[in-house]
Amino acid sequence: MKLSSVSRIIVVILAFFFGAILISGLFYTGFRSINDLFQDSGFLQAVVFSLQTSLVATAFAFILGVPSGFFLARNNTLVSRFMDVLFDIPIVIPPLIVGVLLVTFFNIPIIRNFYSFIFTAPGAIAAQFFIAVPFTIKSSKNAFELVPPIYERIAMTLGAKPVKSFFDTTYKIAFPGILSGLILTWLRCIGEFGATLMVGGGIPGKTENIPINVYLQMISGDHEKGVTAGILTIGLALACILFINVLFLKNRNRISHG
Repeated sequence: MKLSSVSRIIVVILAFFFGAILISGLFYTGFRSINDLFQDSGFLQAVVFSLQTSLVATAFAFILGVPSGFFLARNNTLVSRFMDVLFDIPIVIPPLIVGVLLVTFFNIPIIRNFYSFIFTAPGAIAAQFFIAVPFTIKSSKNAFELVPPIYERIAMTLGAKPVKSFFDTTYKIAFPGILSGLILTWLRCIGEFGATLMVGGGIPGKTENIPINVYLQMISGDHEKGVTAGILTIGLALACILFINVLFLKNRNRISHG
């Protein structure tokens, strides 16, 4: 059997497995369930809290993550390689452990005296930022690595200032990759559970986001409402991922056609 045939069988089995899991949730979801969910004030508060905290965390990820990605893309020293590995840690360790570390950090006297992050919205934002910013850093680093520095030097020989040459060439070319990373960062913030629960406390009406709301619905026995909220979240994620794929396809075609 050819290798291509084996890989085709494997990908079909894997796609069926993923699809079966996602479709199984649809049997518990209907227009009535969705209508009931959006009439639930607790869920609506969780949606508002999720949007507020995730957008703020993503904004911080943009401000701090994009320059970090640029630095890592343009430097290949031992220190930069160590930082690159360091930024991978939030991705590979369980979010609950991240939450424990953040709670420990925020309980340091000098931090606690400056601001009490525990069981507050800023604490939830910090947790989401710490978990999700590696997606922005990695995407920005990969995007900047694909742009040769010579473009900036050519722009400067034509009279452009260093900052303007960067934004007119490197940043503009790398922007689709950066935007994709920011969307993934936002989705990760929206779906963050463990660290947000540890730091924010998951207090209904105060620090409860969508995943925590789903968890509370499930443990309270309202399986239908929990599954419906989960399916809506998956739908949002699917739409964003499709947008990223379309964005990459358009950018690749634009580059290939000159």
